[in-house]
Amino acid sequence: MKKLKKRVSLGLGVLMATYILFLVYDYLDNQKKVEQSRAFMKESNKVINEYDILSLGVNPNNKTIKVHVPIEEEQRNELAYSLAQIAQKHGMKDYEVIVRAIRDGYPISN
Repeated sequence: MKKLKKRVSLGLGVLMATYILFLVYDYLDNQKKVEQSRAFMKESNKVINEYDILSLGVNPNNKTIKVHVPIEEEQRNELAYSLAQIAQKHGMKDYEVIVRAIRDGYPISN
């Protein structure tokens, strides 16, 4: 009976330690994503000033960067390339940059 109690308590201890390690890893991974997004947004302000951008959003869960510009904006490819370069600089190599042109009065949906 004592051996069974020891094995059960040891098994529960290992499970709890594994769960705590998972929580710490998940927290640190989320912090990394937040810092990457923050650094990207800070540096992308320079690009926002150069182009006519209505909205810019980073979604770390889907690994996308969505940009909405007016339909009159002619330099969409250059904008996408600039944002992709900034994303790569901040370790967001596998993020996809999506540039959408919208007309005045249409709602912006993310």
